Amino acid sequence: MPNSSWRAWRSARIVALVFALLLSLVSYWPKWQWLQWLSLLVLYSPSWLFLGLFVPWLLGWKSLTRWQCLMLVPMLFVAAKILDVSWPVSRSAQDTNFVLLSANLGNMANTEQLAQLMTQHKVSVAIFQEARLEKLTALDADNWQTHCDAGLCIVSKFPFDVEQTLSRSLFQGYGNFAVFYRLNLPERHLLLANVHFETPRPALESLIKLSPDNTAMQVRQQDRELQATIIADWAHSQEEALVIGGDFNMPVLSPIYQHYFSSLGNALSERPTQIVRYTKYTRWHGIRIDHQLYRGDLMPLEAGVLQLSSGDHRPVLVKWRI
Repeated sequence: MPNSSWRAWRSARIVALVFALLLSLVSYWPKWQWLQWLSLLVLYSPSWLFLGLFVPWLLGWKSLTRWQCLMLVPMLFVAAKILDVSWPVSRSAQDTNFVLLSANLGNMANTEQLAQLMTQHKVSVAIFQEARLEKLTALDADNWQTHCDAGLCIVSKFPFDVEQTLSRSLFQGYGNFAVFYRLNLPERHLLLANVHFETPRPALESLIKLSPDNTAMQVRQQDRELQATIIADWAHSQEEALVIGGDFNMPVLSPIYQHYFSSLGNALSERPTQIVRYTKYTRWHGIRIDHQLYRGDLMPLEAGVLQLSSGDHRPVLVKWRI
C-alpha cells in the first residue's frame, strides 16, 4: 500500500477515536448554545450512527498496525456507552419481596396485554405516566388500590398515602410532573415518586425542520433542569429509602441526568437482564429514557424492559429486595 494511503487511513482512525471520545463526554460539554443543540442531536439521534466511526478500520484493514488495532479497545468501550448496551447480570439468589413496574401509557391503545404481564410477573405496585382511569379498566380493580391525578397514576397491592403533587402549571403546562407517595408495606414504609419530565421534542422537531428555535430549546432545557432540581432536592432531603420511577425523557448521558441523578442508584444500569435496555422506540431507533432510581437500603435484584405490541414506550420492571 502506498505511504500516502497508509497515512490517510491512520489519520482517519485518529480523528474517529478523538471524535468518539468527545461524544462519550457529552455530559460535560460547556453550555454554549451551539453545543446544546449538538448535545441534543448526539443524545436523541439514532445511536447506531456511531458505528460509522468504525469505517476506517473496516475499509482500510490492510493498513492496520498493532497500535491501531489497540485503538479499537477504547472505541468499543465508547460504543457500549453510546449504544447503551450492557452484559446481562446473572439471576440473584436472594428472594424478591417487592416488584415495581413503571410505564408511559400515552400511545398504548390496549392495556390488556400489560395487565397480563403484571399478573405474570406478580407486580406489587405500578406507576403510570400519561394515564387515566379509563386506561386501567383491564386491571382487576378488586386486587388494586388506585389513584390518578392529572396524568399520573398508581395501582398498588399495598395501602398508600399521596403526600404531594407537583403541577406543570409552574411551566405553563398541563397535568402533573410528579406525585409523591408513601407506601405502607408490611414491615416498613417506602417513599415513591412517580415522575414525567418535560420532553425536548419541540426543540428537536425545529432542528429537524432546519429552523432551530433557540427560545424553545432554552425554555425547555430550563424547565427540565428545574424539574430535575426539585426531584433531586426532594430525594436528598429524605432520610427514608425511596424510589423514583417514570418517564424522565432523558438518557443517562444527558447533562441534566448526570448533574442531578448520577449519585442515585439506577436499577436498569446496575442489574439489567437484557443486553438492549431501550424503553422508547421510534421508527428509526430506540433509547432508554425511562428509569427507576433509588436511594437508601434497597437492593435491585433484576431489572428489565417488557415487550408490548402497542405503544412507543416499554414498561420497566424491577424486582427489589427491601
